[in-house]
Amino acid sequence: MPRFRMIDGAKVQFSDEEETARDAEEKAWADGAATRAALGEIHRLEALETPRRLAESVLTDEGKAWLTANRDLIAAERAKL
Repeated sequence: MPRFRMIDGAKVQFSDEEETARDAEEKAWADGAATRAALGEIHRLEALETPRRLAESVLTDEGKAWLTANRDLIAAERAKL
């Protein structure tokens, strides 16, 4: 399906070169989906490590276990990159 852009209020169809360039951009975006998902999960897991949770990890065995498990999850996500 052809693509269009607006130039001075007029709808103009993409040239063959523009279509090829846009296809490459869309492929690059789709190819990066797994990396973006892994980075998003890393950020989510790291955000769980609040100062309170870190303090609990020092004070209790349960806190240490949680922190270790969370760090293992982060390492698994980083391995996907």
